[in-house]
Amino acid sequence: MSTKLSEAALLSHSAFHLILASGSARRRELLTDAGFLFSVLPPRSGAEEDAEASLYGATPELLVKTLARTKARDVVSMLLNGTLVPRLDGLATASIVANAPLVVLACDSVAVCDGEILGKPVDRADAERMLRRLSGSRHSVVTGLCLALLSRESTSRELERVETSTLQMDELSEEQLSAYLASNLWQGKAGAFGYQDGNSWLELLSGEESNVVGLPLEALAQILVENFSA
Repeated sequence: MSTKLSEAALLSHSAFHLILASGSARRRELLTDAGFLFSVLPPRSGAEEDAEASLYGATPELLVKTLARTKARDVVSMLLNGTLVPRLDGLATASIVANAPLVVLACDSVAVCDGEILGKPVDRADAERMLRRLSGSRHSVVTGLCLALLSRESTSRELERVETSTLQMDELSEEQLSAYLASNLWQGKAGAFGYQDGNSWLELLSGEESNVVGLPLEALAQILVENFSA
């Protein structure tokens, strides 16, 4: 773990209250393993649907940045309206406003292969299509990161980053493809694969490993340290 990441995790214990705007178990695991103290408040179901509809034909970078921002703003809206259903550390709205700034963290990721954006598969057939598309290819995972900072006066500002990691997928045999599809590990994952699943047929060439999972920790740490370190 880098020094900056350790510093950012330590800051989450005293300098601000971190709220993860995601229901992703893997993103929670990444933050927990890095030592962050945080609560979880996912955006409302379908919060980004209108934004997605307006982003047809957008670049991957614009797409993920806009969707991450939309998720963050939805959670900010709930917090400012007192609609807080926290998990993990049981923070209350009153204590957040009274004691420290609130930082809402939202992300969105897609896989990109030869210009084609691959989001989360809708079913097994869609997952198979994506994996066949990626098989034997070099591709990237692009993640938009949005931090919405709320002051004690309930005013907010947004800090955004887009991170890209490059991967190489081996040519998948029919046996490998069938086994992975049968495992259902593709569910809910951009591009229908999870780097964290430990597949020998997937190699990270550049960028953050955590970015491929959906939360670029080093980029997050840099933003937090720049804005909250004394």
